[in-house]
Amino acid sequence: MKFGYSLNSWAHYANNARQDSIERNMKVISVAGYEGIEMQIGTGRMSTLGRPTIIGQVYGSFVKFDEYIKSLGVKQIVAWDYNPGAYCDEEDTPGRDTTDPAQHDDIAAAVEQFAQALQSVKGTVLPVRVMNSYWTMAPVTDEKILSAAACMNKIGAVTAKYGVKAAIDIDWFCAANSEHAIDLLMANTDPALVGLVVDAAELTMVEIDPVAIVNKYADRIALIRLEQIAQVDTRKEYAGFVAEDILNTGGETAIDRWYWEIDNPEGHNLVDVEGVVKAAKANGYDGWVITECKQTIDPWESCLFSAWYVNKVLKNI
Repeated sequence: MKFGYSLNSWAHYANNARQDSIERNMKVISVAGYEGIEMQIGTGRMSTLGRPTIIGQVYGSFVKFDEYIKSLGVKQIVAWDYNPGAYCDEEDTPGRDTTDPAQHDDIAAAVEQFAQALQSVKGTVLPVRVMNSYWTMAPVTDEKILSAAACMNKIGAVTAKYGVKAAIDIDWFCAANSEHAIDLLMANTDPALVGLVVDAAELTMVEIDPVAIVNKYADRIALIRLEQIAQVDTRKEYAGFVAEDILNTGGETAIDRWYWEIDNPEGHNLVDVEGVVKAAKANGYDGWVITECKQTIDPWESCLFSAWYVNKVLKNI
């Protein structure tokens, strides 16, 4: 089992646009003891690390970027977190919908450049947000879920040509944020083409036990993500209009911060981080575990803080 860190702790515009910022970020990740990184999709010239084409313009090629970060101590680009529903200047789209069969071919074509880039540096996983946000998809029907599954099979067929596993990625706000949806998606996607991202914090947020998911779908896991949360969304606020805004407002409970480092210094450790790692090891998982902290106040401090727990606790399980 190998541990890496996600670049989603650093906002594209704030921390990943300038060369000196990127250098500092990579050095911190390396010094912390992480071996790999998960990239984040982005768009526009200020998202320097958001797309292979932009990286190529800045560094000469994606391979040269990989060589550069290796010189800073980051050994592996593991994955590239992809969201079909995200606005994209380069593709002239406000975002696409995996539940619309008419858009499946365009979505599958759009992922190819990311799979090619990952192949060129021996990356292995393309996490794909399997459905857009719940509030934009409601009512969430089996028909919509099955259409998203069909889209994932098309995506997986494209990425497989490059030795990259497409993986179903489900977050708190995603329309597929239920055990029923997960079961339906897994039953209707080809195991040879499509894996699963077990994002422990996101699953816990919607009252799904990530340990149970690891045990149930151990043979389909393509990536594990770890993060801590301070509160579970028992009110189902993910269903509200523009639900993502509660990350800024705190929602009905006016909580100041939902996501934390994997060992929350304030003690709100609602995600069974150790349980997920133990279950994964018991089931023979030897892939990548990515830690993250999306709402960090200080991304460099959070990286180091979580690394202490990884190095002192998780690596000794």
